[in-house]
Amino acid sequence: MEEAYYHVDKDKLKKVKLMITESELSEKDKEIQNLIADGLLELLNPDKSDQKIREEIKKKIFEIPKFNSTKFMLYCNSMRFYSSADNEAIVRKIIEKYQVRESILVKKSLFSLAINVLVLSIEENKFENIDFANRVPTNPDLFFYKSAMTFFTYFIQYKKNQDKSALQYCDNKKFLSCRYA
Repeated sequence: MEEAYYHVDKDKLKKVKLMITESELSEKDKEIQNLIADGLLELLNPDKSDQKIREEIKKKIFEIPKFNSTKFMLYCNSMRFYSSADNEAIVRKIIEKYQVRESILVKKSLFSLAINVLVLSIEENKFENIDFANRVPTNPDLFFYKSAMTFFTYFIQYKKNQDKSALQYCDNKKFLSCRYA
């Protein structure tokens, strides 16, 4: 599904839905997998939005009791279905709850959510500031994520305040040499 989504292959996503339907998954798993596929198809059709599917996905995400990989994938891919204020509140809550975990995978997931919020806020010109990156020590596994967070943070500072000095930190040479706490 993810491969088809990232290659913008709607036909392949439709074939995946058929495979899910014909699979031996439990009915509940089929429902969740089909909903994920519908959500990805919905994301690929921004001009023809289906509010019913969007609402169903939003509802299903929060019916999953724990923030597991399925819930993360569903939410991360459907963040565009939520308002910027909702996304900011949801991501802040998730970060507060899970940032103390030592797992690199969890930290990468948290960074991904925070980066998505920043990108969406830039697209909407509603600039959010999520400072989660400053509280996480840098290590080689997280360097890309922290770099992206830093870049978007300075870019938002520029967009928000027209502070051209912030663009200096977005410059490739200066950006790659910046140090983290």
